[in-house]
Amino acid sequence: MRRVATLFTVLACLTARLLFAQAAPVTIASVTPDDAAGTLTIAGSGFGARPFVTLDLVPLNIQLSLDQRIVVSVPLGMIPSGSYLLTVTRGAQAVETASTDVRIGGGTPASGSVASTGAAPANGASAALTPAGLGSAAATSSAPAAAGASSALSAALPGGSEPAARVGDKTITTADVDREWQRADPVGYLAASRQLYDARRRIVTELVNNELLAREAASRNMTVDALLKEELPKRTVALPDNALTNLYQSLGTRTRGASLEQMRPALREWLAKKVEPDLAKMNYLEELTKVSTRADIVMEPPVVTVERHADDPALGTPTAPVELVMFGDFQNPAYARDALTMPRVRELFGARLRVVFKHFPADDPASIAAAEAAACANAQGKFWAFHDALLGQAGALDAARFKKVAADVGADRARFDTCVDTNAMRERIGRALDETRRYDIAGSGAVLVNGRLAPEPPAFLPPFEYFKRLVEEELARQSKQGR
Repeated sequence: MRRVATLFTVLACLTARLLFAQAAPVTIASVTPDDAAGTLTIAGSGFGARPFVTLDLVPLNIQLSLDQRIVVSVPLGMIPSGSYLLTVTRGAQAVETASTDVRIGGGTPASGSVASTGAAPANGASAALTPAGLGSAAATSSAPAAAGASSALSAALPGGSEPAARVGDKTITTADVDREWQRADPVGYLAASRQLYDARRRIVTELVNNELLAREAASRNMTVDALLKEELPKRTVALPDNALTNLYQSLGTRTRGASLEQMRPALREWLAKKVEPDLAKMNYLEELTKVSTRADIVMEPPVVTVERHADDPALGTPTAPVELVMFGDFQNPAYARDALTMPRVRELFGARLRVVFKHFPADDPASIAAAEAAACANAQGKFWAFHDALLGQAGALDAARFKKVAADVGADRARFDTCVDTNAMRERIGRALDETRRYDIAGSGAVLVNGRLAPEPPAFLPPFEYFKRLVEEELARQSKQGR
């Protein structure tokens, strides 16, 4: 009997310990990088037997896993210096996930953690995750280099009327150089112009935002930090689950095969710590421009003249004030999500919007074959029906499926089959690829808005909201110009 009683006592203690371990929240006390070993050592508690660890949403391989210590493999020497969000997850409950900002490259170990509460952190939470002085030290150490780079650039980017060279009594200006560059290498000139615009736009946006916040803080006799700490929590809203799903889908191969359910806690942490505070700040800045100080960014992005072809599939009148040119690949899931959203966008804007399709298949036989088949359907006036049916149904991209879809949408089957079987549209798709190169388009899914390359959509933003914003911003830009 004593042995039985002792056994029950031991089992009860083990059960109690297990239940306590399961209920204990995950906490991160410190994260120590080891550049030589290529590892991060995470100290804390409540990690459990099989934790799931991500760094900026990339799952990491675990070398050692204990309840209070984890060692993960990270190619530290290949990662750019900066702050990264490390997340440790034990299970699906809120207390079973914790995250912290980790400084990689030229910093000291990060420490401290915030357990997930399911709500966005208050302003300053990110700073609390970083050791005191780390951020300021990093900024100070990079300041001289930044200043030197700024001086070099100020000399390297003169205005258009600045002299670039003199030959006898003739002066060659920078504008002359740019004109010749644009003539001799239009694609290179366009790429450089976009890169310069993006950099300038990023900086001018930061300057405008800082000025708006400084003016508002001064009017209320407080610091900018105090202003944000007071105002941002009121505007921080947890994003819905579809934002989380969109974020997961945007990661592609970065998930390393991890399922949505495995990634869900890390995705939620990312939205709460990175995205939701930024959105709250953006919303607050927009409010300030309406009720406090007017601010307009008047820089214009580079514009390309889009080539018009009689066989370009298009929806909407040519006189519509907004034209979206979409570069599509039937094998690209991201393009499929965008394209299947377009009927809602067109319904919303009606005659104000025109949508043009340009082929941009991947360098893959199936992708090219799908583009050629769509061009065959277009020759019979069935492009959009074929396009929507092919994207809306899962299946192989092969001739048998193309022919079935063509028959389903009412194409002349004999004509379509001959077109596909003889590769009649191969030259047409080749010309389409040449056209994308002239626009310096990186890949399928890119969009031109009245000739301006649209920014990539935020990963959390549903396609409908992205296109709605693009069109509204272009209409607003035209309204300000009095068009």
